[in-house]
Amino acid sequence: MWPTFCDGDQVEAESDSTAKVGDVVVAKHPWKNMHIVKRVKRIQNGEFFLEGDNPDPTGTEDSHNFGLVPASSIIGTIRV
Repeated sequence: MWPTFCDGDQVEAESDSTAKVGDVVVAKHPWKNMHIVKRVKRIQNGEFFLEGDNPDPTGTEDSHNFGLVPASSIIGTIRV
């Protein structure tokens, strides 16, 4: 999520909020055993297209790589 966040930054996510387009969220990576921080670019049939803020398309792994993410994978919303 550079330049919004840098490696090592600590963030706090609200788990009781509903994510909407433009929000930054913490989500479960669909393929790896890790969490990701990405921005919601669109919501389609209850699934989320997540994208990093990094302007270099090769510098981030997001929905361009792994597709839409189900709502059940969204852990919480980060207030920026």
